[in-house]
Amino acid sequence: MTGKLTLAVIPLSGCGGCEVQVLRALALHEDLMERYEIVYWPLVVEETKLPEKVDVAIVEGLVRTRENLEALREARLRSRTLILLGSCAAWGGIGGSADSFNPRLSMKAIYGREGIEESAEMLPRAYAAADLVPVDYIISRCPPPVEHVVLALRAIAEGKKVPVADSTVCSQCPREIKPVEKLEFKPGLPGPNADPKTCFLSQGYLCLGSVTTVGCGAPCTRHGVTCFGCGGPHIEIAERRDMDIVTALAKKVATLAGLDPANDLDKVVDMLLKVYEPRRFYVFTFASQVLRRKPHGYAVHALASTRRDPVFVKRLEERAHFASGEEGL
Repeated sequence: MTGKLTLAVIPLSGCGGCEVQVLRALALHEDLMERYEIVYWPLVVEETKLPEKVDVAIVEGLVRTRENLEALREARLRSRTLILLGSCAAWGGIGGSADSFNPRLSMKAIYGREGIEESAEMLPRAYAAADLVPVDYIISRCPPPVEHVVLALRAIAEGKKVPVADSTVCSQCPREIKPVEKLEFKPGLPGPNADPKTCFLSQGYLCLGSVTTVGCGAPCTRHGVTCFGCGGPHIEIAERRDMDIVTALAKKVATLAGLDPANDLDKVVDMLLKVYEPRRFYVFTFASQVLRRKPHGYAVHALASTRRDPVFVKRLEERAHFASGEEGL
C-alpha cells in the first residue's frame, strides 16, 4: 500500500483535450503525484481494466456508443468520488452536435452505408454523461482550466468540499457594460469596428457571457471574440425549470435596453431568434437533457430546426453520395 488515493481517468467520446489538461495538472504540480496513484488511464498506464474500487474517477467525453455507456456506469459503480471533466461530459459539448443527424444517416455519409460490423454500437442519440449517472463534481469548459483540476484534486485529497462557482463570465470580463441605446442584434462575430472596451451585448452582438458559469477568466471577450458558452449555463439557469439560456439572455438584454424584463421578454426573444439560429445558443449544450426538458426552453426547437435545415440536409446527402461512390457529383 502506498498511502495514496487511487485515481482513474476514463475517456469516452471526445477529442482528448480534457485528458491533456489532467496530464498538465499532474505534471505541473508535484504534490498531486505525491497524493494520487494512477491505477487506470489508457493514455498513460498499461493497465487495461478498471480496478474494482477506486477513490477518484475522472470521466471525460460524451456518451455516443454502447461502450461509452457501459464505461460510464462502471466508473460510477466502482468510484468513491466521480468527477465529470469538460463540456462534453457536463453538457454534451461540441460532440453533442452529432444529434443534428440520425446516426444511421451519419454513418452513411461517412462510410457509404448505414452500418459496418467493425464499428462501435451507436446509441440513438448523444448524451451528456451528467444526464445518465449521479456525479459528485463537474468541472466544465472546453478545455477545463488546469487550475480547476488542481483545485478539485487537492480538495478531495484533503477531505474538503470542492468550491462551487456562483457567478457568470461577466464578472471576469473587463469590458464595460453600458445601456443599450437602440435595441438591435448584429449577425456574425464582432468586426474591427467593435468597441474594444465596451460589453458586446451593449453593442448588439450575441455574447453568452452573462448566462455562462464563471471560471475561465473571460479570455474570449478579452481578445475580441464573444462568449460561446463553453462553461455551460449558470447554476441558476440549470436548476430552475422556468429559466433557459435564451430567455435568461433576453432578460439581460431587456434590462440593458430599459425594457421590462418580464413584460417585454417575448419581444426580445423573438428579435434574438430572427437574427440567430436557435442552435447558436446551444453550441456546447446541444445534447443536454437538462436543457431539453425546459418547458419554456428552445433546445428541442434548436434540435428540430437543425435537422430540418435544408443546407445541412443537402450537405449530408452530397456526402452520402460521395462516400458510397455514386456518380454524378
